[in-house]
Amino acid sequence: MCMLIAEILMLVGGLYALVAGKIRLTKNMHLEGWRARVAGLFLIAPLPLAFLAGLLIALLIGAGALPTSAQSAAVIVELLLVAGGLVGAVVFALVTKPKETEW
Repeated sequence: MCMLIAEILMLVGGLYALVAGKIRLTKNMHLEGWRARVAGLFLIAPLPLAFLAGLLIALLIGAGALPTSAQSAAVIVELLLVAGGLVGAVVFALVTKPKETEW
């Protein structure tokens, strides 16, 4: 349940970044323009990917290819997707930050 709440919050933040073109990821990290929109995509991605992963696991369990105990794998996949989305957005922001010029 906590993962779902985190995914929904990330979805709302990602949609705001896509529409407004600005987002604050951390206390000192503020993105604008195309950088904010790409970071927003990183934030939006975990929810649909978790849905597809859960669907795939359910289909494999239903087909008998996986035992029913594999349902716990969905929690781990969801946790990795949420962490990957957050880390991906922050790493993208760090990698693409503008260079500071000396005067």
